[in-house]
Amino acid sequence: MRVRADTVFYQIGKIAWIPFTAFGFWFAGYGYHAQGELLSCSLRRISGIPCPGCGGTRAFYYLFLGEFAKSFQYHPAVLYGVFAYAHFMGFYFFRKHISKTKKTKEIQIPCYIYGAAAVILLQWFLKLFRLTEMM
Repeated sequence: MRVRADTVFYQIGKIAWIPFTAFGFWFAGYGYHAQGELLSCSLRRISGIPCPGCGGTRAFYYLFLGEFAKSFQYHPAVLYGVFAYAHFMGFYFFRKHISKTKKTKEIQIPCYIYGAAAVILLQWFLKLFRLTEMM
């Protein structure tokens, strides 16, 4: 019997959201300010050039404070991840439990990963472009 990748990801997603959410609220309440300088990007500190992940920690922080516009501004891939997770979980749940179609194609996980890569690279190029305008 072949195990489908979308079934595995759905099972992981059902389990992972509780600790992820608990950590996010803890981080927004206590962890972000307690860690201070440990959370800053080493590449940006040394070279002055942002890495593709720069702003992700602040975006995660603002996401759990409920400031979605600021979260998007710092790193749109964080909100993309939340929406991709919700879309995948809802889509899988609908297909598995509500739709009565027995034979369905597997949900393509790489589509979500390619979307995340595109968002990360686009925001990185925009940050680099803004940086060159300032010079």
